[in-house]
Amino acid sequence: MKRFIQFCLWCVIISAQGQTIIPDNTNISGNWTLANSPYIVQGRAIVPNAQTLTIEAGVEVRFTSSSSPTTSWFDFSAGNVGVIRVQGEIIANGTSTNPILFTRDGSSGYWGTVLIDENASIASSFSHCIFEYSKETRNVPGITGTVAFSGGLSLYRTGVNIQNCIFKNNQINGMYITEVNNHFIFSNNQFHNNGTNGLVIEQSTDVKCINSIFYSNSLSATGQPAAIRSSNSSTYLIGNLIYNNDDFGIFTNSSGNNRIINNTIYNNSQGIRVENGANTYIYNTIVQNNNINFATSSPGSATIEMRNSLTNAATFPANVNDMGGNILNSNALFINASSNNYSLQNNSPCIDAGATDTSGLFLPTLDILGNQRISNATIDIGAIEFQNTTFANYIYQQPELKVYPNPANENVYVFTKGFLYAELFSVSGQLINSYNNPIINISNLPNGMYILKIITTNNENINTRLIKN
Repeated sequence: MKRFIQFCLWCVIISAQGQTIIPDNTNISGNWTLANSPYIVQGRAIVPNAQTLTIEAGVEVRFTSSSSPTTSWFDFSAGNVGVIRVQGEIIANGTSTNPILFTRDGSSGYWGTVLIDENASIASSFSHCIFEYSKETRNVPGITGTVAFSGGLSLYRTGVNIQNCIFKNNQINGMYITEVNNHFIFSNNQFHNNGTNGLVIEQSTDVKCINSIFYSNSLSATGQPAAIRSSNSSTYLIGNLIYNNDDFGIFTNSSGNNRIINNTIYNNSQGIRVENGANTYIYNTIVQNNNINFATSSPGSATIEMRNSLTNAATFPANVNDMGGNILNSNALFINASSNNYSLQNNSPCIDAGATDTSGLFLPTLDILGNQRISNATIDIGAIEFQNTTFANYIYQQPELKVYPNPANENVYVFTKGFLYAELFSVSGQLINSYNNPIINISNLPNGMYILKIITTNNENINTRLIKN
């Protein structure tokens, strides 16, 4: 009888004319294919323990949505809006030209969230995904510590691989992280036009947000929203570009240790705000042209240090300890900030002005533009490293990486531990294509030299020259 009921449940998942309906309270696994896209999630869709859902590049996942202002309408048990709860494993790897879209079904309202549960597999992966028009999922059964999961992607006690994703137009937060303590690293993502915060990190330790872009967040919220909000957490915020946010660039509060490393924080309402015992350490960071560059409260309740950073403030910020190497009352000299080009001019005071000792800063090999993170003897200040020569002259290849044959005229095989995906660039840095398979076909490319960027599951970025002949 149990098998018959389960069979009947799967029968109501209807696929016709390239559309698949996922009814409320359905267990999901297997493959979601482009041929059967879009997938319409009408309520609660659950990836059970020990099962895997794989979503192909280009698939659209559309969720039943609501414009109701009543918070109980978004309770998980009500099943009123679409939500995916992952208790097993999810693999959602799109490409730069064929991303996976998580969005609302229709032209108005907001859906719930994609929730990574505490028992979900850490092998789960999201790359080249777009999360938009989510709101929240409340009162999830079995979770008592968190009332509402309020991001397009929400993580509870489990960190997974997240790279090259976009979080935009979500009603509350782009991404929400709580109680994650497993050395969680995510990189190369974009957060923009989210109503409250771009990224929220709560009650978590050793969370690293690397080489990501945050702009135009907090546009519809009041209180203390931010591009990045860290509460009662220990974080590393490394190499991020944070500009034109309506409220704070980075907000830290409660306890924890927050390290702000090689960020560019420009033209926000407030650049960095520290409250209520949140120890905050600022390294190699540009904090410029914000309405208020620094704001602190509860003097003495937190250690706030700043070293080898630049600000256009004429005096050193109150409650912040000057650890040396800082540049005050200065301009970083971006190429064109009005068009959001925050690369450094060749006469910028930020060039080679970072800390000479970068040990313990967990710097990635490449900066946010894919250039070598340290192009000279000393790191620059800010998210973007000044490059003295062309992109092609900055090649890094690990001994365990093999690209064969090279030169090649048809197929190239990539052998490296933890291959996730690859991107092919021209020598000037223009993206040509992305590949989720370590077998890369270059037969349709003109002869010449290219840059192959390999991204691995442990968040390493490896560049190597590739010759087509």
